[in-house]
Parts: sequence; structure tokens; C-alpha cells
Amino acid sequence: MPDPSDTPSEATADAEVPLRARGWGIPILLALVCIVCAVVIGAAATTLLDGEGDPETITYVVPEGTSEKLFFGETVEIMPTEVHLDVGDTLVIRNEDSQTMAVGPFTVRGGETLEQTFSRPQTLVGECSLSGTGEIRLIIA
Repeated sequence: MPDPSDTPSEATADAEVPLRARGWGIPILLALVCIVCAVVIGAAATTLLDGEGDPETITYVVPEGTSEKLFFGETVEIMPTEVHLDVGDTLVIRNEDSQTMAVGPFTVRGGETLEQTFSRPQTLVGECSLSGTGEIRLIIA
């Protein structure tokens, strides 16, 4: 029969480990993992909710000879019917033609460049001979 003093009993093992150190390792580790996950998820959500990121510049070029094509009844599709922009984005229309072009609410004279940065959400609708349909919608969100 083995000597009871050779194998420590469970009561003896529990008595050797202080109460404050027993069983706290796993809960602390889980709490740290949860905090790290919350920070990562929060950072990702903030990035997604802030929009697409940095403001963009969208440029359209009206090539030389566009007014001649329009004069002879050709359909010109330099711009889409709808342009979607974010607040802070800049729309650039460079008119390399000799004639003035109307693009929605904007007029761009021959040889000039329009640069418009949008500071608030809005929808602008107007005539546009550069879109193929004769109309353009600028949607700023």
C-alpha cells in the first residue's frame, strides 16, 4: 500500500496555490482578446462609415472637334448620364474644343477648364450635349 505522504492530495495542491492566482489566467486572456477584437472592429467600422476615403478628382476631357460632331448631328458620349461623387470630390472638365459646352449647371468655354469641389450632398440636373442623352445628373452623396 502506497504511503499517503508520497502522493499529495488535491486539498494539499489547492492549499499551495494562492486563491487570487487560481483560475484567473483564462478569463484575463479572453478579456484581452475581446478588447483587441473590439478595437479592430471599431477601426474597420469607422473606415467604412467615413466613406470611400480620400477625396477624388474625376476628370473629363472634351476633345478638339467635338463641336463639329455635334453640329453635324453625331451623338457624343464623353460623359455618362449619371456621375456619382462623394462630398469633397472634385469634378474637372477640360474643354479642348473651340466652342462653349454646357454640362448640367456648368458652362465651360472653349480652351478652359472647370474645377468644382463639392462640399455638401446634392443632386444637380441639367442639359449636357456630352452625355449622349442630352441630360446629366450629378449626384453628390
